[in-house]
Amino acid sequence: MAAELTNIVKKYEDEIKAVLSAEKTIIEKTVALRLFARRIASGYSDLMHYDTIDDFFSDYKAGKYPVSKLEGEGVMVGDILFLKKCPMAPLLEDFKIDGSFPGYWSSLPQEFMADMKNEAILHPLCIVHQSFRDQLTKQIPKGISFLHSVAVACRSGSNGKVVYSNFGMQMAEATVEEIDTAIDGMACAFYVK
Repeated sequence: MAAELTNIVKKYEDEIKAVLSAEKTIIEKTVALRLFARRIASGYSDLMHYDTIDDFFSDYKAGKYPVSKLEGEGVMVGDILFLKKCPMAPLLEDFKIDGSFPGYWSSLPQEFMADMKNEAILHPLCIVHQSFRDQLTKQIPKGISFLHSVAVACRSGSNGKVVYSNFGMQMAEATVEEIDTAIDGMACAFYVK
């Protein structure tokens, strides 16, 4: 069964394709995708009923994290959260044209990671997913501020390739070796702080 986020994003495929194929800079495309993700996440902010990060972690460890119905099941290894399956993976075929991904499919992640040195994505829909997750995480208070979800790594389900966020790994105080061991068989790793 697909995660609910899969079905939500599927409804907006044409809008996302228009952003991705537009003659705009990577920054403009990223901003548009993030605004889109925040817009759809705003409809689910009531799920984030936590008063503290400890309450959030407790539910995540127990498999009762309410957003898991949106993005799928996850596990916690130390302080790092791992999503078992990518909710965007079932949509990837929809973005192919005549059986192949358009040129932007591989160039956008390369440009994104070159320009946004503190982030890691495998495909353009990672931007939507990570922004959606971060917007929901911001609902959890942290003193006079709020929490953030920071990408640590993404793993391809098709070929096992892993991309890393240096910033995320520094925040989580994790090494490549630790992430490689823990992410095996998972989709992505993130850190909430």
